[in-house]
Amino acid sequence: MRPTLFSALAATLMLAHQFAFGQTSPDTTKPPTDEFRTLLKEIEEAYKAPLEVDKDVLDELRKQYRNPTAERELKIFKEIRRLYITTPELEGVILREIRAAYQQPTAEQEERVFATIRSAGQLPLGTVPASIQFERATKLFAKLDQDGDGLLSREEMPEALRQQRARWDANGDGSIDFQEYAPYFQVQLKGVSDGVASGEIPLRLPKATSASGPAPTPAVVEKPKVAAAQAAGLPDWFTQLDLDGDGQVGLYEWRRKGLAIKEFLAMDLNSDGFLTATEIQRYLAESASKRPGR
Repeated sequence: MRPTLFSALAATLMLAHQFAFGQTSPDTTKPPTDEFRTLLKEIEEAYKAPLEVDKDVLDELRKQYRNPTAERELKIFKEIRRLYITTPELEGVILREIRAAYQQPTAEQEERVFATIRSAGQLPLGTVPASIQFERATKLFAKLDQDGDGLLSREEMPEALRQQRARWDANGDGSIDFQEYAPYFQVQLKGVSDGVASGEIPLRLPKATSASGPAPTPAVVEKPKVAAAQAAGLPDWFTQLDLDGDGQVGLYEWRRKGLAIKEFLAMDLNSDGFLTATEIQRYLAESASKRPGR
């Protein structure tokens, strides 16, 4: 198995986890952890990111004007990583723009902050970043590890892991340690993510709320009813793919037909996971204008 950022994080902090688990007192009164609901919650958080991140970043930034703290800066970057592609170098630039805003708390400087944040683009819709995967895997492992010995016994394993123990028990000792659990967690998370993308697993997402200031109003994920007249001039495939007849095509509907996700993302202008009549019309118009001879 090739090393990944997630596995590297797991290896780096393994000793710290063993120490922490060793200090945990047994608690046999805890109810069993619902692994599926925990995984689904992470996917829901990833799908909510386009609705929440810009507003939350702006709110935290404006709190910094009154009382700058390092803890709030960490919170800002934690939010940014939920939605945007970052690198250590880019985060350094973002931090400089954020701190410049402390000295010049204007709409123009806030625009510069957000322009820098967005410069590398967004993560694909529904992506749980590696850093968040690691954090959640750590917490879930600790909850499952009822006796705090840093190992999951057969009795402590969730049912899915118990059934697949031979696959993940790399050292064959009959227990699962955190380094063995981490890749299992990734596979389970991907399974839930794929189920959500295909429409087999429903999500409950909130309405978007408008952010004050320069951050744009996030896209609304709930599916509004669209009048039939709005679909005038749309290609036939639009109504064929609109399986639930709500006047727009969801990613789950697109996936059910086995179509290329890349093409969907190109048309999904606000990255909310739905293709509206307006988006399709605009995409088709732009494509036509780029054809030779136009």
